[in-house]
Amino acid sequence: MTRTLPALKLSKSPLVLVLCQVRFSPILAMAQYFPKIQDKLRLKGYPVVKNAVIQELLITPAGGASAKHVRWQVQDKTGTQSIVVTENFLAFQTTAYTVFEDFVPQLALAIETLAEEVQGLYLQRIGLRYVDLVRPGANETWREYVRPELHGLRSSAFVEDGQTQLHQSTAKTQHGTMIVRLYQNREGQVLPPDLTEDDLKVRVEPALSPNELVTLIDLDHFSERQVDYERGFAENQAWALHDDLDRVFRESVVTGHALKAWK
Repeated sequence: MTRTLPALKLSKSPLVLVLCQVRFSPILAMAQYFPKIQDKLRLKGYPVVKNAVIQELLITPAGGASAKHVRWQVQDKTGTQSIVVTENFLAFQTTAYTVFEDFVPQLALAIETLAEEVQGLYLQRIGLRYVDLVRPGANETWREYVRPELHGLRSSAFVEDGQTQLHQSTAKTQHGTMIVRLYQNREGQVLPPDLTEDDLKVRVEPALSPNELVTLIDLDHFSERQVDYERGFAENQAWALHDDLDRVFRESVVTGHALKAWK
């Protein structure tokens, strides 16, 4: 796919994580397929295996009930790229992002390897997500880096440096639905709450200071087209999702000051 905007190569990039998730109709026999999937991925640059069993609490009219879901993860040797497989989705994610042209081939490797072993995949949702960490320089504030629409509530009643923001905006696009979130915390969490279980190495330089205000920009764009798997479809959808994300990030989320600071 052809870009509508030139690649945004920032020497001081704020990106901490990029991931693409491909959801499909559940494969209840995935545990039988995964050993062969893992062996192929091992030979293609993902030799580290980190499986996990997730306990999920399901609330029913009769009371609480729990269910276990297996989540398989393989990583590269650097611990900065991984492929996650469950019964109903595959995700490729990286904390060492360069440009989308480098990201897409690894996504293709993941989904094609899965499709070679699991026949008849029925795709239901493809989502692309970018997480940025905003760290203002000396004598600056985070508000200089994001547009006023994301600045949140202000009041003379609030104690200085005693406020954190949680903002979300959801919008339809030509290719799906986009959610723009801004999270803040002082607990040193550099990933959104739903991503903290992932065991990838996140580079934060310099290290966070105690009680430092962490500002995260989380852009999530997804399409819910339900189609039979065809080679190249997920990658083409990811390109379309990326193009809109890129435009929103530059035009509606960050400021010109931010882009200059990140160069």
